[in-house]
Amino acid sequence: MPDSDAEPLTDAERSTAAHAEMMMAYEARLAEQRRASIEAGRRKGGVIGAGMAGAMLAVAEIYEGPPKEDAPVTVEASSDPTDIDKDGVEVTVGDVDVASPALERLDPVVSKTRKPPQV
Repeated sequence: MPDSDAEPLTDAERSTAAHAEMMMAYEARLAEQRRASIEAGRRKGGVIGAGMAGAMLAVAEIYEGPPKEDAPVTVEASSDPTDIDKDGVEVTVGDVDVASPALERLDPVVSKTRKPPQV
């Protein structure tokens, strides 16, 4: 039963906890895949097959390098993005105002008739 006096978790704490849980599940799946590869090598090639499977996993780990510990990035915006196709662009860079109107809509370049198939 949750403690009623405990402070609620912040978004960052929830995100970190979810990321840690996801990484633990990933590591468990990876370990199971490696074990299954070595078992398949043992079934197909005996001890030498198991050794080759383990060696290939080690070579792959050396080649790929250590896993990156990147946390997920969350970005929040105060409003919806502008549609530059309809509204154009207006930007101020330093003291310079830059503006570009929206481009006019063009009809699609497709043929209305279909060429009959050659038999």
